[in-house]
Amino acid sequence: MTKSTKNTLSIIVMCVLALATVFVVTKYQKSTLKEELTDFAVEDTASIDKIFLSDKDGYKLLLERKTNYKWSVNKSFEARPDAIKILLETIKQIKVKAPVGRASFNNVVKKLAVKSTKVEIYQKGKLVKTYYVGGTTEDFLGNYMMIENSSAPFIIYIPGFDGYLYPRYYAIPELWRSTALYRYKAQDIASIKYSDLKNPTLSWELLQVNTIISLKNYKGEAIARFDTLKTREFLTQFYNVNCEGFVKEIEPERKDSILNSKPRSIFKIVAKNGESTELKCFNKKLLAETFDMNGKLMDLDVDRFYGMLNDNKKDLLLLQNFVFDNLLVPVDHFAPKTSDFVKK
Repeated sequence: MTKSTKNTLSIIVMCVLALATVFVVTKYQKSTLKEELTDFAVEDTASIDKIFLSDKDGYKLLLERKTNYKWSVNKSFEARPDAIKILLETIKQIKVKAPVGRASFNNVVKKLAVKSTKVEIYQKGKLVKTYYVGGTTEDFLGNYMMIENSSAPFIIYIPGFDGYLYPRYYAIPELWRSTALYRYKAQDIASIKYSDLKNPTLSWELLQVNTIISLKNYKGEAIARFDTLKTREFLTQFYNVNCEGFVKEIEPERKDSILNSKPRSIFKIVAKNGESTELKCFNKKLLAETFDMNGKLMDLDVDRFYGMLNDNKKDLLLLQNFVFDNLLVPVDHFAPKTSDFVKK
């Protein structure tokens, strides 16, 4: 056997030994980390119908699927679609990056016991997964998590995502609440009535029967001539209308004073399925001294106002003029370019 042949055989033997070592080590690692302790993800999120979250601060959150796209929060109100979408994507995509090292093991376990969110995931009414979501790693590229009844925490991440996951599992119900006010397609609207209580002559009522649209003035009298194209375009604006949020920090006395005062206007939509939505609008007074561009002292907020939906005094809505200026319009908004518009 030549020297070169011996060298070749030696290299082959070394490669085989190296591959065998990798195989044995990998097999050992997999066998020492039981699959049930590292199986955090749920692949089939379409069959998830309930998610329960609870944290160490006492917050509890129950998310329940009502339709393919609608979820409820604590059986009380609709959940934000964007938040639900992100949570379901997270539940599906999370993976184990590495087990927690010995040096930080005890510290991570203690932190999970003190500060974590418990996550319960249900498919078709059956509990399929329970785990705890803890804080972030030092590089902020993963989170510590642990399967229930396990003593082994892991670093969890989403491949391709540089960030931490804990905020996606927040359990504060109010943060999940949908800000949706109107989700109507134009063809689904039966009527809209705008009542300007300060200037009643600017009020109007729009009715739609099948595809026929009619308009009435503040006296309830039919308006013979109006811009039908503009009116149809107006109806298309109610597919995605939201409030800015729900006012929580306002003092109870001031909140009651606002909701018990006379509204500046009332806006009512009735859908063809019988659903009715009435919005009462109230001015938002400025508490701090504010001046306009001409140096004149301002009394009212020109950017926002308050609202109450369907006489629900529990919730004071914060609404933006930027959104509603195109909806709370006077009757002459529908006037044709040239005509005697408002019936005398």
